[in-house]
Amino acid sequence: MFGPAWNLIVCVCFFTLFCEQTSSECTQLTPCSCMFPDGHGYDLSPLRKLSPLQTINDSYTFYFHPCTNKPLSVNVTSECFKGDGVSLCAQHGNTTINLGRVEDTHIEAASDQVKPSLIIHHENYTSSVTLFCCDSCTSSHIIMETKIGNSEFRLLLVSPYACKVSIRPKGLSIGSILVLNFFIITGVYFIGGAMALKFLRGATGWEMVPNHTFWGELSSLVKDGIAFTFSCCRIDSYDRI
Repeated sequence: MFGPAWNLIVCVCFFTLFCEQTSSECTQLTPCSCMFPDGHGYDLSPLRKLSPLQTINDSYTFYFHPCTNKPLSVNVTSECFKGDGVSLCAQHGNTTINLGRVEDTHIEAASDQVKPSLIIHHENYTSSVTLFCCDSCTSSHIIMETKIGNSEFRLLLVSPYACKVSIRPKGLSIGSILVLNFFIITGVYFIGGAMALKFLRGATGWEMVPNHTFWGELSSLVKDGIAFTFSCCRIDSYDRI
């Protein structure tokens, strides 16, 4: 009795939770940009035109170039110099460490998160670059915050480009695509189903609606489902007599 209604309630709860979660996430557009559903987000792409950022701390020298890969080492035989280079590199004494390329970059940002981060994972190394918005800064620089063990580094990127801005991506937004797909699927279901029932079974009127029995009983199923939910899933004792 409560099967279809219960399934409907479960679906509604699922989509409610899904929409609530996705509404607070910053969807990654490129290795150095992401966008919230409201059209705002973070975009470090202006940094790709500048020289690599550099900082020296605790006997480590870090080279960082977000958005694009570049040869970041003076050692032409190192992994940081080969090919088109890397996005993040560290020099420790005579050792050069490849900390990742732009393809290894993942943006972690939420609407309730004060400071978003770029997470760069390469082989056994994980680097977190926290974005610090500096409106009054005329240049960008990085700071090494801490080192955890020998494989995890935490840096801070201070930049006017680390601030939340309005982003206007090309093409449709994710929400528009979802809405468009919903109407397309709904149209195919009802129009295609009605035509199939008419020409294959000779259905007319209300019978042309796909699963018309279910849709006719939907309101009562929803009512039963709500009553079942508020009764804490207990069956009326009279039904057991």
